[in-house]
Formats: sequence, structure tokens, C-alpha cells
Amino acid sequence: MNKDENGAAAVSETSPHDALHLLNSILELSGKRKMSAPQIMVILDALAGAPDPALVSRFPAVLAICGRRGIELNSSDLLGRYWESNPKRQNLEKLLFISAELFRRGGIAAPRHLRQIAEGLKTRYGPLSAADYIQLSGGPRVAVADMLAALKQFAGERQTDREPPATALSRGGSTHLGAQLELLFSAKQKELIFKKLKNQHLTKTEREYYSRVVKKKLAAVAAPEIQELAIALTQTGKRKDP
Repeated sequence: MNKDENGAAAVSETSPHDALHLLNSILELSGKRKMSAPQIMVILDALAGAPDPALVSRFPAVLAICGRRGIELNSSDLLGRYWESNPKRQNLEKLLFISAELFRRGGIAAPRHLRQIAEGLKTRYGPLSAADYIQLSGGPRVAVADMLAALKQFAGERQTDREPPATALSRGGSTHLGAQLELLFSAKQKELIFKKLKNQHLTKTEREYYSRVVKKKLAAVAAPEIQELAIALTQTGKRKDP
């Protein structure tokens, strides 16, 4: 990308409808398609300059991709290409700050370093945490509720007032969950799973065993192909013979 005279990266123009369709496709396929950190940064940068509020509202959802894929946010990569007075940088700062607040409200795991970045922006943008709308410099006015809804939809969260699933799991999970885990994992493996959920200390041996065995089994269980196969077979088992 080229920089203009204000230090802003030039982005090719696309109609809002086409851009929204493309972004939705990216979000829908993010679990199946490998996306690199530079690609994510380009998308975030483009959203900060998008004229369509429906596009901008997906900004936290794109950050959620970083969280899922373990991509660390780097403030230098995101903001360093712009001068502090540049409107694009100000928009990025606003969106990063409010996104950190929305991850907190939704009880959704944020990508690494987002909270630290937001903390550094608190002096300038603190009042935004209670705002209903975010006005972007030279851009649209975006409803915070729409941003939260997009984030929850992508993260698989139900938009209810109940306790977020991640919080409930971290407190020990349900009896039903424990029974289901016993069908797939040994007692020791189940113990390590709940220790990880509760952020409890693991010994070096436990960490190595979790990484070498348990994490791989969890990844296999979470694989879309395995879930589809399980659903297909269990549904078939419920069918009655003619």
C-alpha cells in the first residue's frame, strides 16, 4: 500500500455492498481459512476508513479472529504508519478502545495486548466507554450496540442477560459437562482441562502433558469435520427403520 501526503495508507475503493459481502465471507470462513497477522491488520485498517457503519461495526468481530487464532495485536503495526494527528489513526484508536470495552462487556476472550493498547488510550478516549455511538473522524456514526451485536454473533454468544458461558465454565463447569468429558478424557486429562479453565497453576510436567496430549485431543473434538461427522452419525442413529 502507498501512503498519501498525510501518512495514510491508500485503500482501493469498493462499493459498500460488495465490501460488506466480502467481509461477511471472511468472518464466516475464518474458522476454515488460514489468515495471517498482516492480512488481519489490512482488514482492520480498511474498516477504520470505511464509509459504511455496517462495515465498521464488524471491527470487534475481526479482532475476535485474532483472539481465536492467537494473533497478538501490535500497536506499532496498527498505528505506527500514521501521524498522531491523522484522522485514520484517531479512528483506529477509537475503535480499538471501544472494542476492548465490548469484549469486557460480552465476557469474550480478547486478543492479546488489546487491553494494554486500550489502557494506553484511556486518557484520550475514556468517555467513549459509556457512549452509545462512536463518531469517526471524516466517517460514519456507528452504534456501539451494533458493534457488540456483531461481536457476539461472531463469537457465538447468545444475546441474553445470562452469565457468559466462558465465565460459567471457569467456575467449574456443569455436572453435565463433566460427564461428557469423562466419555472422552481420562480423569487426569479432565482435571487439567478444568485447571486451565480456572487459570490455575500447572506444573511444568502438567503443562507439557496438556500441550502434548490434551490440547491436541481438544483440537480434534473442535474440528468442524469431526463435529459434522458426529452430528450425522447421531442423527442417523435416531432414525427409525421403515
